[in-house]
Amino acid sequence: MTAAHDHDDVHHFVEQLTPDQLVEVRAHALRLVTGRRTFVPWSELKRTAARLPRIDHVEFRSDVDAAIDSDTLLGDAR
Repeated sequence: MTAAHDHDDVHHFVEQLTPDQLVEVRAHALRLVTGRRTFVPWSELKRTAARLPRIDHVEFRSDVDAAIDSDTLLGDAR
């Protein structure tokens, strides 16, 4: 028994995936079938980290400090 209603549709979608997308889809499908994983391969971690946006830590700290110093509370209409 299979959850796929039309195997041709599934094959058509898979053929359109990039190699990186295929890795992600495979990992997600395995998590759905086997449950949560406890180990992430180093190569996958490096690939994922490379796609994350870069953070300017000085600017981030400045923004946090400015928000704290603004002397208003969230939702405060003053």
